[in-house]
Amino acid sequence: MPAYHQVGYNSENLLFDDGLARFGGAILSPLNYGPESVATQIQRLKDRKDYVTILDPHLYRPQSERMCLPEWDYYPKDVETSDFNAEWWAAIVDKLAEVAVDLGPTAVASPAIIPKIFPDDFFLQLVANGARLEKALRGTAVKPIQTVVVSMADLAAPARVMAIASIMSRSPASECLLVLLDNVEPRRELAEPEELKGAMLLISTLESGGQNVTVAFSSSEMVLWKAAGATNCASGKFFNLRRFTISRFDEPNGGGGGQLGYWFEEALLAFLRQSDVLRVRDRGFASAASAENPFGADIIEAIPSKKTWVALGWRQFLYWFADAESRLRSGIVTAEDLVSIADSNWAAIEKLKPPLLMEERQNDGSWVRQWLRALVEFPYVR
Repeated sequence: MPAYHQVGYNSENLLFDDGLARFGGAILSPLNYGPESVATQIQRLKDRKDYVTILDPHLYRPQSERMCLPEWDYYPKDVETSDFNAEWWAAIVDKLAEVAVDLGPTAVASPAIIPKIFPDDFFLQLVANGARLEKALRGTAVKPIQTVVVSMADLAAPARVMAIASIMSRSPASECLLVLLDNVEPRRELAEPEELKGAMLLISTLESGGQNVTVAFSSSEMVLWKAAGATNCASGKFFNLRRFTISRFDEPNGGGGGQLGYWFEEALLAFLRQSDVLRVRDRGFASAASAENPFGADIIEAIPSKKTWVALGWRQFLYWFADAESRLRSGIVTAEDLVSIADSNWAAIEKLKPPLLMEERQNDGSWVRQWLRALVEFPYVR
């Protein structure tokens, strides 16, 4: 299945951008849009053949991340005082099912609140929510999706991964929305190999057990999730839509994206600032994918004139995301290809004279070697 667009603050226009037509679906956000706006989005997207719309209730942090949520009928009025017991959840799930049937998306994900710790009881409640949603939607045109929220730190232990997968396999839903929670700031790449291998093992185990996995809030590590067998991956324009972390709304400006332009370079699997873009190109490290990206050409044209290109940067990355997912899915390229090339390029950069120093100190390619390690070692993790 094609890549999905992760909708966020002020993202509606990108759903209908002609240059981003490779996306085959969207994860809609009640956090950022009220019922009328989401209903309009769904109606406009129904004209697209085989386009998938998923309503994510976004109750992950209902006490601190409210925004438009109070406009929705399923949002609990007693969220400040509830003990989140089974009866409380049942009422939310039933109301969510009613809302979804009225709106008419392709699917709706079961609700989940992020806990401080992730014991078995948490995952059992996730399954109960998914099972109740599945039952409530029987006989309707809306499909249920089982939400799975996991801490990346917990995934470093393969035994824990398998225990989580065993519990989640009890869900009657044939599809799941996987949210990987970490403490890495949104602008940085995931780089803990044991956690990455654990996430890949979870994806692979769920998929082999018959659940089609959509990994939400993905960034460039999408190449790893596809290597593990993920059916879909979703990403968005802001960094906090590409990484689900507690600090994800601590970005400058209320939307969560900042006002800095970033170019995504496949040859390095890295986000580059403006000065880096020019120097990387001049030193011969730009990829063919970058050269063929239509938004990349617009950025190169904008740089000499000193025009801001933040919005073009969002589109340049999203175009790459959907295009790379398509190439990975079809077998034109493999994750090992992409990561190995990037690893070799970073090694070459280290030897350059004069040195090629990126504008941001952390932008040193160190995560690429850990991704390569994860890819090489993943088949032996059990």
